[in-house]
Amino acid sequence: MSEIKGQLLGMLLVLVLFSAVAAAVYGMFNKSTEDISKRVDQETSFVTSSHAALY
Repeated sequence: MSEIKGQLLGMLLVLVLFSAVAAAVYGMFNKSTEDISKRVDQETSFVTSSHAALY
């Protein structure tokens, strides 16, 4: 019975660790995509404004 409890505890620990890592990676990925989106918007607005200034 003790071996089964140990294995269940080990599986639970692995699931918790993987969940924590997945949450951290998901958060970093969301922040990165937001930053990239903002930079692309800035670049396109810069290109549009400089292109409009030429005409």
